[in-house]
Amino acid sequence: MQRTVSVFWESSQPPTLFWRLSDQREFQPLSVGRSSDGWYHYDLEAQEDQLIACYISGGTNRFPEVGHCKFRTRHAFVSNGEVFHYMPALEVEGPARDYAAGAPLEIHSEILKEKRKVRVYLPRGYRQHTERRYPVLYVQDGQNIFERGAYGSWQAHLKLDRLIARGEIEEVIVVAVDHGLGRFQDYVPPEDGGKAHRYAAFLVNELKPWIDLAYRTKPGPQDTAIMGSSLGGLAAFYIAWNYSYIFGKVASLSGSWWLRRFRDRLPFQRRRKLKVYLDSGDSGPSKDCVQHSQALNEILQRLGYQAGSQLRYRVARRHTHTESAWGERTVQALRFLFSASSGERGRENRRLAG
Repeated sequence: MQRTVSVFWESSQPPTLFWRLSDQREFQPLSVGRSSDGWYHYDLEAQEDQLIACYISGGTNRFPEVGHCKFRTRHAFVSNGEVFHYMPALEVEGPARDYAAGAPLEIHSEILKEKRKVRVYLPRGYRQHTERRYPVLYVQDGQNIFERGAYGSWQAHLKLDRLIARGEIEEVIVVAVDHGLGRFQDYVPPEDGGKAHRYAAFLVNELKPWIDLAYRTKPGPQDTAIMGSSLGGLAAFYIAWNYSYIFGKVASLSGSWWLRRFRDRLPFQRRRKLKVYLDSGDSGPSKDCVQHSQALNEILQRLGYQAGSQLRYRVARRHTHTESAWGERTVQALRFLFSASSGERGRENRRLAG
């Protein structure tokens, strides 16, 4: 299906837009259409969901970080080198931690009978675009996600900010939850000797309702994702599987699938309405247990998950079981879970419902 894509570029001088479709090699120029309050308007023709790349020559607006921007949406507003899918405020505030790095928010859990530290990261312009609501990503081992923990850091905010600025993914609120003293018990399913059902109940019945009240979230499962690595990756999938009506998307990075009892009962259950990102490395001790994540991928495909649309599986060459490796692969997970493509959401929901 053909679609018209409108590009609005903020500049004080008439620039020339150069653009190309994903199946083309050469950029072609397009003169300015009209100007309104500093926005220059261009209309491009492309197939539904076809990737468009463009850059500007002339004008006063600086380029995006990579020299050009890419998007699949019907509208793109480029301001100060960042891509928006709506008209942004005149001066957009940058993304920000909604907590002090040295003193994260502590939430008391009646279910866990302890306090749990929570780190909320807000996207650019959150306090300015007050009519907007945002999808939410819940991440385990929160102490490693933005700051440096005992074993390193994902530096996830740097990847998140870059993907949003380029227009590749939606603007997302991230809720990173620190693990407690009993990490194994929190993250491991009961079948494998843990108490992940209690931690899941904390997320579902205590933390998520509080987040949905405190922030402008999109609370439905199609806009709520959960992610983790190692034991946290096992927990993320376990929670999404058992609460797919809450978490409609999940990413398990180097999940501890050597714990097999929960995994091995999946073939005997019905397929859940989930979008699943799954990966591992292939190096280091035990080769990051790549054979176990591969086994889960095969189970999910046998259950009917369609590779590419509902399921994305990746083996990262020469990646070991480390925070830095998971931080690097966060980019692929975010692109899959929160793609900014227009029209994708409706088709995705129909596929999952089937």
